[in-house]
Amino acid sequence: MSAIKWRKFPRRVQVFYRPGIHGGAGFTLLETLVGLTLLGVMLILIYSSLNIGLRAWDTGERRVSEASQQRVVQSFLRRELSQLFPVRWRGIAESKIAFEGSKSELKFVTTQTLGAAVREGGLQWGHLYVADEQASSGERRRVLFIKRSAFNLQSGDWDGLEAAKPIALIVGIKAFEIGYYGAENEVTDPQWSTEWNYPLRMPQLIKITLQVDNGRDVPPLIVNVRLGEEAG
Repeated sequence: MSAIKWRKFPRRVQVFYRPGIHGGAGFTLLETLVGLTLLGVMLILIYSSLNIGLRAWDTGERRVSEASQQRVVQSFLRRELSQLFPVRWRGIAESKIAFEGSKSELKFVTTQTLGAAVREGGLQWGHLYVADEQASSGERRRVLFIKRSAFNLQSGDWDGLEAAKPIALIVGIKAFEIGYYGAENEVTDPQWSTEWNYPLRMPQLIKITLQVDNGRDVPPLIVNVRLGEEAG
C-alpha cells in the first residue's frame, strides 16, 4: 500500500488521498455538452445510414419480385398464346374464326385448360385486357387481367366470357399494346398492325408490349402461333 499523504487546504481543512486515484481532473459542463452533442450527431448519422440501407434493400427486393412476377406472366402468356386454336363459330351462319384482336384487348380460344371443366374437346376461350381497379387505399390503378372459361362451340359470340372471373396478372400498367403480324390471304405480304380484321385467318405472330408504373420497360413478348392460319 502506498503511504497516505496529507495536503493542506485553506480554512485549515485537511484531507488524505492516495496518489494516482483522485489526482485526475473531471469534465467541465461545457465539455460534457459538447460530448453529448457529438454522440447525438453520430447516432443520427448511424441511424440515417441504416435507414437508407434498409430502404435500398426493400427497393431491391421489390424490383426483384416485380421482375420475377413479370417473367412468370410472360411465360404464362407465351404458353397461352402459343396454343391458340382457330376454331370456327357454329352458332352463326357466317364462317368466322373465334378470334378478335385489337390494340388493347384480345379474345381467343386455346387448348390450355388451366384445370377448368373440360368440355367441347378441352377448349377454353380467353379474354386478355387492361382495366382500371381501385385499391384499398382508394388509388386507381390499371391492371392486366385475363378471363378464362370453358368454350361453347354452339355460341356465336363471346357472351360466355362475361360471367368468368377475371384474374389479375400485373398491377400498375402504364402502357399496353398488342400487335398482330399476318396477311389477309396468300397473295398479300404479311405486316404488323394493331387491329386484326381478317375473320377467316389467324395472325402468324402476336406481340405484347407493356410498361409498368415504376418506369421500367418490360421486354416485348412475341409469340409464334403454331397452328395453321386457316385451321379449324
